[in-house]
Amino acid sequence: MKIETLMLTLEDHPDRGKSIYDLKKSFRIVGFLTQKNMDLRMRNRSKVFFAALACIWLAGCKKTEVIDQTKTIIQEVESSSKSPEYVITKYGAKGDGVTDCSKIINDLIAGLPASGGTIVIPEGEFFLNSPITVNKNFVTIKGLNPGLRSNVDVTVSGIVSNPGGGSKLILGGSSTGIEVPTIPDVNGRKNRISGLSIKNLLITGGSSSKGVGINILQDNDGVRIEDVIGINLIVGIKVNAADAMIIRNCWVSECRNSIEMTNGIQNMITNCQLGAQPGGITLKLTNQENFSVTSNQIYPDGDVNVQLNNCTYGNISSNNIQSYYVGMIELNEGSFNLINGNTCWMRLPGNPAGQLRGKTNDYGAIRISGTSNLVSNNMITCNWPGTSVNPVTIRSASGSNNTYSNNKISDITSSRVFYVNENNEIFNTVPSSKVFVDGDASKVYVRY
Repeated sequence: MKIETLMLTLEDHPDRGKSIYDLKKSFRIVGFLTQKNMDLRMRNRSKVFFAALACIWLAGCKKTEVIDQTKTIIQEVESSSKSPEYVITKYGAKGDGVTDCSKIINDLIAGLPASGGTIVIPEGEFFLNSPITVNKNFVTIKGLNPGLRSNVDVTVSGIVSNPGGGSKLILGGSSTGIEVPTIPDVNGRKNRISGLSIKNLLITGGSSSKGVGINILQDNDGVRIEDVIGINLIVGIKVNAADAMIIRNCWVSECRNSIEMTNGIQNMITNCQLGAQPGGITLKLTNQENFSVTSNQIYPDGDVNVQLNNCTYGNISSNNIQSYYVGMIELNEGSFNLINGNTCWMRLPGNPAGQLRGKTNDYGAIRISGTSNLVSNNMITCNWPGTSVNPVTIRSASGSNNTYSNNKISDITSSRVFYVNENNEIFNTVPSSKVFVDGDASKVYVRY
């Protein structure tokens, strides 16, 4: 509708001449401007504009005043629709690295309305003797930026716990940075936490590794963890019972374990840099369904880079995976998973004898147990020590109907590049002379 047409239509309206205040208060003409019903997403901005325009014109404004006053009304309505933001330093929190800030932050969260709100962590080092506890929906905890990310970055003078800069949470007496605790069921149904967002923060255990950065114990829906750095922690991110969670653009390294997720559906981990420490697991997923792990950089040092336990319908694709040890990918009793298009490089550790981490050389750089999984189009490089005798690159340890197709394996000098059980198939990867079959070889189909 053109502005001129709207003005002519409203010229003789009985409410013409009323004050803008009265019109805005009653919304007799444009009820969809009310806070209850308004949707300010882009597709409805035109409704807001013409509704505000109607109010102004009915109030008898001059034509030249229409646009400016329309903008004013829109700004007022948009401002009133935004969730509240609370900058913790305005309420007494000190980013000096020694003053406990956990009570101030938790009091702010407790005071948020049912519609949620945002807790802002400014630049500084905020010490926690208790976890930041989130037990309500639509809460955002955000910093201004996560600062430097690694212990190998340049040391910043005056910083309590390097790496320095940014919005930082330091675990003091607390064993957890941000926690979603278990919550009682409501009428026999899970009381899920929805809409939690955590972003632009660094969470650290301090000068030595301890605790959990983010620990989500309660069933949850639509959680977003973005641009978060986790360092010097036992576990960077630990999640239970997530539905449609997205973890992206995070750097969770120099932790004993980077990410652990249990009992979830429809979750995504993407565009992250992840790296565990010796004895740890970088990415451990258990009882996950319909999930994606894509486009991540997964660094060496952890005993296992990617471990999938009883997972189904997963997509593990387009990741760059480096490891020092066998079992860089372990799929344990999973089915209908796709492991596709990854670049996998098992390098020699400083102590080559440690590459097997106590396993035998038939363990496999990649180890699959399960049914109806597809491992395809991966680039796999294994730098075996000179003392290795017929090491195994891919081990199909149990299950059936697994397919290994079009994988590019750099070193095929071993006679056991593949070590497989019966009822599996290998296409366009290695000749049959490089396949060792545990059982009846006629029950393994190889085409090269």
